[in-house]
Amino acid sequence: MIVIGYEMAAQIRNTIHTLLPPYQQRVDTHQYEIVVIDNGSATPLPTAAWSQGDNVVYQHVPRDKASANPGVAINWAVKANRSPMLCIMIDGARMLTPGVLRWGMDLASLSQNTLVEVRGWHLGPKVQMESVLEGYNAEVERGLLEKINWPENPYRLFEISAPAASMKHGFMGLASECTCLFMSRLLFDKIGGYDERYSEPGGGLCNADFFVRAVQASDRVFTVLGEGSFHQIHGGAATGLSGENSREAFRRWKKEYEKLSRPWKSNPANYQPILAGHLPIECRRWIQCERRDK
Repeated sequence: MIVIGYEMAAQIRNTIHTLLPPYQQRVDTHQYEIVVIDNGSATPLPTAAWSQGDNVVYQHVPRDKASANPGVAINWAVKANRSPMLCIMIDGARMLTPGVLRWGMDLASLSQNTLVEVRGWHLGPKVQMESVLEGYNAEVERGLLEKINWPENPYRLFEISAPAASMKHGFMGLASECTCLFMSRLLFDKIGGYDERYSEPGGGLCNADFFVRAVQASDRVFTVLGEGSFHQIHGGAATGLSGENSREAFRRWKKEYEKLSRPWKSNPANYQPILAGHLPIECRRWIQCERRDK
């Protein structure tokens, strides 16, 4: 597992908690390694924020050596180890539900050209670019987590979240990118990893570009049903922007994407997802049934 973070000590602590047993179910720490890359934070993370398991490795990249594109750090981390399977989390502020690792590893192991995507939600009533305009902040978020008695009831994260803009219809339809992706090293190498030419803060649309290329190179794409990745508010490169600032940033990202990759579409990744997983009661509302009258 490769987890990228920047100036998010409190959020990383929560994230790492959700990546380890007993929170993660039906896995043992000897089965996987978690590589946490602190990409350009002013000071290294406190040890207590990341050292929660004996399979966690921490690397602080000083600000003067860090790239604004987190894909550069991901490429480096992949080259630095020889694991045949990868789980890439380009945003370290994302907490997972308890079955993500077991489902992700089992599905990704079916073939070397299998891609497994875990859908993303934002904690709070709306996507955080909107909710911050209405007073949503870290204090409100802590209150929501206390309300659902997290982490004792992890699947209740679905009850206090909104789907990310990359997947507006929950588990149905297509995602335009993924912030928790399982794949083989062979598939990662096949597409050449992340495009390091992206230079906007946070990488702009480098993750969307990576997802499109991964989808195109895969034989099949699984969407993990009943599991999710939940974004904590932290003032990120995208979620920390709102209003006209967000729209202006997206115009720049789109321009860079079209220069480096391909014409932008609202949903550039064209694939046929295979739903595989289970359906905890807490997330059933995200299975939408649309009535079509004749």
